Amino acid sequence: MSLIDRSDAKCSGCLACELSCSMRHVGYFDPSKSRIRIIQNEELSEIEIHQCCQCDERSCVKACVDGALSIDPRYGYIVYDRDACTQCRKCYRACQYHGVQWDEQDNLPLICDRCIGDPECVKPCRLHEALVIARKEVSQ
Repeated sequence: MSLIDRSDAKCSGCLACELSCSMRHVGYFDPSKSRIRIIQNEELSEIEIHQCCQCDERSCVKACVDGALSIDPRYGYIVYDRDACTQCRKCYRACQYHGVQWDEQDNLPLICDRCIGDPECVKPCRLHEALVIARKEVSQ
């Protein structure tokens, strides 16, 4: 399965990854619809990349009692079923890695699906290489 290795230290904070993600998933540029978030602390000159790391714990999937989150049996990606979601935010609160984003406008979780093997966020990041594609076996 392809994963995305992140390096906060290499991130320039350009937000191109957020824009690429939102374009891929909703068809227009809107960072609030992105499954990746770049958090910048200007006072401390720090940048953090918040994105699903496809952790072994799968805490978001376990927290979802409505069955809106599952794991793709073939590729190991987290799959979101909008029709089953009750907007309870349990997945959002359960993720200790800040990987689940929340769409305040539509009141829905935004969970990275790695663009089913062709992550859009990585493409504009080639200059800084803060995001690079990696391979990892993920437990289901």
